[in-house]
Amino acid sequence: MSYRATHKEKTQLAFQAYLDLLDAAEWFKSQMRAPLESFDLTMRGFRLLIILQQEGARPITELARRHGCSRQNMDTILAPLEARRWVGRMMVTLEAAKIPESRLPIARRGKRRDGPKIAVVGLTKLGKTFIGEVLPSHSKMVKALMRAIGLKQQRMLSRVCRQLVAGDIAKFVREIRMEDED
Repeated sequence: MSYRATHKEKTQLAFQAYLDLLDAAEWFKSQMRAPLESFDLTMRGFRLLIILQQEGARPITELARRHGCSRQNMDTILAPLEARRWVGRMMVTLEAAKIPESRLPIARRGKRRDGPKIAVVGLTKLGKTFIGEVLPSHSKMVKALMRAIGLKQQRMLSRVCRQLVAGDIAKFVREIRMEDED
């Protein structure tokens, strides 16, 4: 017969895993901070450059959402990158919503319609060169630190982190409503 952990034990285990994850993330950041600071670059700024390199120009509002910060905070992150001319902003007009002419006011029918304007950020040529030079050595350092665990564990760690971020709202709500036993 196998032992089943109590709800309280599961809570304690989850909390310990949370603390371990925070400690590991802080340790990793501290190890990687110095090389980035040599370029006067923050971890958030570097992460932003990586996103733009991998995915191309992105709307500022999307970048703010992905960084878990406000649009105004994203301006603060972008300012030093723009000062170094690694990134540039541009205003882009999106395509107008597809609305049948019959649903438009008579005065607007047959006239050109523009969609909303949004601010988009992308890497400049200088930014692409910079990230192309810095990323290989940064990646090598990450690889060296990650050698503490095997490739299989690295894959599992990535998968677990993505699962945590994706979450399951139904499980979350059930767990929050559950009472801890004494």
